Amino acid sequence: MVSVIVENSSSDRFTSFREGLERGAEDYHIRLNVVSTGAFSGIEEEYQIIHREIDNGAKGVIVEMCDSSNYTDDSAVEIGSDKMILVETDVEAEGMYAAILPQSYEMGEAVAEAVIADYGEKLEDTDIGILAGNLKQTAGQQCLKGFMDKIESAGASILWNLSDEDNVNNTFEWCLEKKRVDIVVSLDNDRTEQAVDYLQAQEQTEFGLYGIGCSEKNVYYLDKGVIGALVVPNEFNIGYLSAAAIAGQLREPLSSAKTEKVGFLTITKDNLYDEENQKILFPIVQ
Repeated sequence: MVSVIVENSSSDRFTSFREGLERGAEDYHIRLNVVSTGAFSGIEEEYQIIHREIDNGAKGVIVEMCDSSNYTDDSAVEIGSDKMILVETDVEAEGMYAAILPQSYEMGEAVAEAVIADYGEKLEDTDIGILAGNLKQTAGQQCLKGFMDKIESAGASILWNLSDEDNVNNTFEWCLEKKRVDIVVSLDNDRTEQAVDYLQAQEQTEFGLYGIGCSEKNVYYLDKGVIGALVVPNEFNIGYLSAAAIAGQLREPLSSAKTEKVGFLTITKDNLYDEENQKILFPIVQ
């Protein structure tokens, strides 16, 4: 049995990831248990779950660490590198575990490129607010850096930049009321959904929305024109490759799985129904 531990495991954002896991488990003949989780209070709670699963007989674990920076070597000693595969984000001690990762820096760049494509020279007179997501994860940090490196060269003004640590629900609403922006950029799936929810609830508020996401809800609002462009990581492949990697580790404990980076697509309303994009968005239907 292999346990899969991600935050808010029932979230729609993991639908394609779970489908990839299940396909990989079938192909590589392993049994999976996706652990039911909510929001983690911190990395300590996540470690407790990891150790509990191993103590209860899990041969290996596939884990999305909620916090990359607080990762300690002491914790790692207790979990052999042959037992754990990381997904979605690496830890600061890179190379300690194999990881199946999105191209976070490049996805941040892609969001900026979508904004630049739509606004062009008007960006010099455009104010942007950023919902950066979880900056405790290296993936979040890399994504934000990719966006900033690309957008700053275009002359846009960043009016505010909120991470999950900023009590983001209340602060986001305050910023939109007191520091109005022309564009909101959301750098993870949940923050994109949050921005969509605000637009739907406050009909008098208008801003362009560009973000990262893969949930059915975000795709729906892309189709409706609420989201200008959506950068979509290939979550099915992340799930599939993580199942393949842990299966290989369990078969040959002395082998070392390699860290892999998985691609993404930039999808707009205009290309949403292209065949290749549909395969990424709805892989199990194909």
